Amino acid sequence: MRIFYSILALLLLISLSGCAKSAEEKEIKESKKGVTLRLEGEVYPSVQEKIVATMDGKIKKLFVHPGDKVKKNQPLIAFDTVITQFDIEKTQKELEYLKEFRRFVKNSRASNVNLALVNINRLNLERLAKLRARGYTDAKEIDNAKAIYASSLHNRYAQQELRREKLHSLDERISLVVNQLHKLQHTLAMSKIYSDTSGFIDTLTVQPGDYVVKGSKLGTLINIDKVVVKAGVAPGLLPFVKKGKKVKIDFITTPPYHTEATISRVSMVIDPDFKRMTVEIEIPNKNYLLQPGTKALVTVHLTKEEQEFIKKNFIDNPNKSLYEVKSQNF
Repeated sequence: MRIFYSILALLLLISLSGCAKSAEEKEIKESKKGVTLRLEGEVYPSVQEKIVATMDGKIKKLFVHPGDKVKKNQPLIAFDTVITQFDIEKTQKELEYLKEFRRFVKNSRASNVNLALVNINRLNLERLAKLRARGYTDAKEIDNAKAIYASSLHNRYAQQELRREKLHSLDERISLVVNQLHKLQHTLAMSKIYSDTSGFIDTLTVQPGDYVVKGSKLGTLINIDKVVVKAGVAPGLLPFVKKGKKVKIDFITTPPYHTEATISRVSMVIDPDFKRMTVEIEIPNKNYLLQPGTKALVTVHLTKEEQEFIKKNFIDNPNKSLYEVKSQNF
């Protein structure tokens, strides 16, 4: 008995699958007025942008909330900047100290003292040389004066080299601190998040006091002055939904809303929401009647030739494969 019911269920499944319509057939509608394509669609914002954290830090203030209308460059979120401002003040003081110390090293009198000492030792050596020529001093005293003069020259050159090294080290440190100050000032400038476009705040996922990481998503901003109706289309019907094709759209709204438009884009890539390729139609959205997620039925107007082709290949001959239809190169 169990085997009998299993075979019966299998035969029922096979019979039902044989009656199932293809995706193309489900989208073809035949009436007294002729053949049309009926596609299921949904409303999407014309612009949808992420609100992203511009820095690491704690949220201090929210200037907007979900549903608020915003203009381009309007502030949305502010970060706490107490630590950044403290670091800027500390870095500015360090920079002032380094510049002042560099001026001191550059204008130091030590080099002038060393030069005067060299000149004194040189003059003393010349004086002893003249006395030696007259026999008033001995060679030992001359040698001692030469040694003192050579030592003063060495000290002067060593002092100059040390001074150059110190100035170079200070210049490197000043450059490093200047870069650090610029980064802190840039961070301070990024402590407010501004809207990149006009529209509405769709979502915000943070509250004052929350700590966020740079680059993390904090919410979304949408523009619905115009909306995009996306509708899935079966592969075999793509030749009939070209860009510029006229369509009628019935929106499932209260009160009901209908409009006519033209297809603005055909996407040949499988859409994750529709699990098939899609067509897109841009619609003006006065009074914001059309909201994201609104369902729609898109009726594609067909020429007489297109209707005859679809009737012949899909309605009157439902067993013909998609590949056989495509081979006719409509």
